[in-house]
Amino acid sequence: MSAAGGVGLLAVNALLGIPVVGWVLSAGLLGLGAVGLFGKTKTDKVSGGLLSAAGVAGLMTVFMPGLARTILSAGGTGLLIYGLVNIGGFVMGLKKKN
Repeated sequence: MSAAGGVGLLAVNALLGIPVVGWVLSAGLLGLGAVGLFGKTKTDKVSGGLLSAAGVAGLMTVFMPGLARTILSAGGTGLLIYGLVNIGGFVMGLKKKN
């Protein structure tokens, strides 16, 4: 989930240049982030927090486009790395069981 969210944030960052599309995507990120914050696992909460922050950063592109794009890039990259580390841990756990 985290790796997919990171890729999604990087894609959203690329689409924020289109005014109406960027605003709709930002609102969607806020909604998805709110859902993730109420999740049961740590990964859901981390992803939800970053998605919420990305939604706020997307809305900030109206006022501070450079800062918002930097935050989105950092959040997307962080989520991607976090997801890849979790996938690696899962694969290592599978190898230990065999």
